[in-house]
Amino acid sequence: MQERNPFNPTFGNVPPIFLDKQKVIDELIDEIQNGYPQPFFVTGVRGSGKTSFLTRISQILNEDPNCYCVDLINEEGILTSLARKLYRDHGSKLSKIFNVFESIKIGAVTLTKETEIPNVEEMLEELMQSIQKQGKYVVITVDEVNDSKAIRSFAQQYNSLKRQNYPIYAIMTGLPDLVLDLQNNERLTFLLRSRKIVMQPLDNLDMENAYQDVFDGNFEVAHQMAGLTNGYSYAFQLLGDIYFRYLKRQQLSPSLDNLNAIFNQYEITLFNNAYQKIFAEVSEGDRKYLVAILDHPQLSASAQVMGKGVSYVSQYRKRMIDRGLVQPSTYGKVRYTLPLFDKFIEQTQNPNSEFFWEINY
Repeated sequence: MQERNPFNPTFGNVPPIFLDKQKVIDELIDEIQNGYPQPFFVTGVRGSGKTSFLTRISQILNEDPNCYCVDLINEEGILTSLARKLYRDHGSKLSKIFNVFESIKIGAVTLTKETEIPNVEEMLEELMQSIQKQGKYVVITVDEVNDSKAIRSFAQQYNSLKRQNYPIYAIMTGLPDLVLDLQNNERLTFLLRSRKIVMQPLDNLDMENAYQDVFDGNFEVAHQMAGLTNGYSYAFQLLGDIYFRYLKRQQLSPSLDNLNAIFNQYEITLFNNAYQKIFAEVSEGDRKYLVAILDHPQLSASAQVMGKGVSYVSQYRKRMIDRGLVQPSTYGKVRYTLPLFDKFIEQTQNPNSEFFWEINY
């Protein structure tokens, strides 16, 4: 077995084993360098690898001397943050103003780093003019976008700069329904033309091969591990990490018995670190639907459990499909997409469980 642990289940970090993504990353970077005119949205269920994907793109672009790669946070003052970082990277003397002072007083107005400075739009235009003359380009990355005031402001300014043919590009990540909310904002309909990259489940054969490479070529172990993760990127890293640490700590060789020994730890960690957050951030109606389909996956049956009409419940069905939590199955049924998510839903309805969540229909 390898000496160093190649798995990293930490959200946002780029793990040493980074499956299925490099080809898509290469294609995206190639499109940017060839002047693709629209922004990119990277979407997928929480834990599908969106942030790691974005981080890897930033790492590659930062190696390009002709690229100013700027990472922004979805918060107030986003345009000032963009100007500050571009000034810093561009080598402007004005960057000292941003870097030295926590706040700046201009006349009767006191500006902090969280507020937008006056005329920031003009400053950004001047910066882009200079960058364009240098023959360079700007790529902006923003993680976890939604229809917030900050992102709306950024999107409008981005569109303004893009319409002036400045070499500026944007890559944003977000949950599918939150990205759609942003695109459907009546003032941001140009975002509907954006390129959308959906984080797909990992390929089963790729996972098996990766696990075999790490765990002494044991096919039975690798096959069962791949089945336990169901293509979910976070689960792939988490299970590999827990199993690797267990074998090293106990000085054991890979086997099915040893894999079964860490199953409970894998399950509880998956529930704690991913599924609690996923379940909490959807609406109450979504939670009712997710619970209803546990035993009643057909639309008419789940509608009856919820005490609502089929047309009403079908909206929640579509929302959960869009968010990547369920997918259509056979005979009008749906099934959960994430590994062991049915077990988690069972626990949410167990009053003795730490994951209990009261649902009233």
